[in-house]
Amino acid sequence: MKKIRIIALLLMTGVFSAMTMAQNISPVDFMRNNPRANFANPASFTSVFGYFDLALGGINVTAQNIGFKYDNFAQFNAAGQPVAINLNQGVASLRNTNYLNTFLNFDIFNCGRQTRYGYFTYSHRIREMETFRYNKGMMELLANGNGSFLGTDHPATVDLGVALRAYQEFNFGYQMCLTENLNIGARVKFIMGLADAKSKSFNMQLVTDPQTYALSVSGGVDVRTTLPYELSLEQGHLSVVDSRFNIANLFKNYGAGIDLGAEYRINDQFGVAASINDLGFINWNHFSTRFYAGVENSGSYYQNGALVFQGLSSSQVNDLINGNADFSGYIDSLIRYFNIGAETMPGYTSGLNTTMMVRGYYDLTPQHRFSAQLTGYASGVGFRPAMTLAYVGSFLNNFDVVTTYTMMKGSYGNLGIGLSANLGGSLFYIASNNVFGFFNPVNTSNLNIQFGITFTSGYRYDRSDRIVIKEKAEEVDDSEFDE
Repeated sequence: MKKIRIIALLLMTGVFSAMTMAQNISPVDFMRNNPRANFANPASFTSVFGYFDLALGGINVTAQNIGFKYDNFAQFNAAGQPVAINLNQGVASLRNTNYLNTFLNFDIFNCGRQTRYGYFTYSHRIREMETFRYNKGMMELLANGNGSFLGTDHPATVDLGVALRAYQEFNFGYQMCLTENLNIGARVKFIMGLADAKSKSFNMQLVTDPQTYALSVSGGVDVRTTLPYELSLEQGHLSVVDSRFNIANLFKNYGAGIDLGAEYRINDQFGVAASINDLGFINWNHFSTRFYAGVENSGSYYQNGALVFQGLSSSQVNDLINGNADFSGYIDSLIRYFNIGAETMPGYTSGLNTTMMVRGYYDLTPQHRFSAQLTGYASGVGFRPAMTLAYVGSFLNNFDVVTTYTMMKGSYGNLGIGLSANLGGSLFYIASNNVFGFFNPVNTSNLNIQFGITFTSGYRYDRSDRIVIKEKAEEVDDSEFDE
């Protein structure tokens, strides 16, 4: 029974701590007078001479639910009040593969400054992202039982994927205007991992014989974790070896990454841009643990890699009814066939959640820009694309008004709005890539909010002021960089 509780604990932890999505496309990415657009593309032109922010510069929270909708699982009366739960209707509305994911970004410190040789930036951020994937068949099994899955051609399958990660990021960026038409940029990242969980496999298959109703269970679980605490699994009991918090444990998993970007103006109206962000890795080597479970040969119920349970005889049923047998004894005998355990790992390496972006834009006038962007995101449990259409109006070199429409797999109604205002050197911005989601959060596929305060200083530049490579570099006046 202890082993059952451990499996349930691991599954519930994966579900409830990952009820959210990492693919994050924001109206801020398209702003032309906000230096924070540089995080989406390190080549995005930054017009202010310098900027910095502390603690409140960049806060970004995203939650996505691709599949489950509250209205599909509830029945309502004439007054619109929920009166019953309809599992069959709700399960039928699910996708074959469903996602619950989150993304959190908190900027501790950011700064940037123009020099004669380009634009330099520095940032310290804390980032957290989680993805939980589950299949429709699992929910059908929970709702209807195994009686709905008969025969080897129609098995009940539980297929889950979990990817949870939190880390600190220290990055150094550089941007330069090679010509009047071409910008390039790069950002090098030093990473300290805080916590990680990754399912290598998390699947089970249940086959019910249509004649005898014998149950055949196969599959296994392999989850690798790194936490600030060391875990121990002894005699079916999961515990923390030392519960005392040691801040040094937050600085022992190292990694590195890079962002690369380019932007090219074809002419006065058309341009293209591309970037690849979070290309890198993290070495998880401190308190790394592997949890595993699988069917093993422990007796007559084992057949060809599966546990085959024929059911209870009539005498066994009578003994249970009359209290002459210990039901837990039968359960424990079946549990022996599942090899459940944990082992300390020397460490493992995981890749960052890489994002790739290609964008084209058209300037109707210098103040009004229309863009189309294709984004691809590697979440750790799959690759997901997104398409975004955007309009940005930039006024007086201080204000940006952005509207976006984003289509993602399973989420097609994302209308975003972003506002940015630079008032006396204090730049305030707020944005969401799905403003309508806040009016009906239990049924929305995507919720997002991003805001911050950045302080800017110095002369505002045009692209032509920042050409780094010129035929006559000695003619560049250094005085403007002495501010």
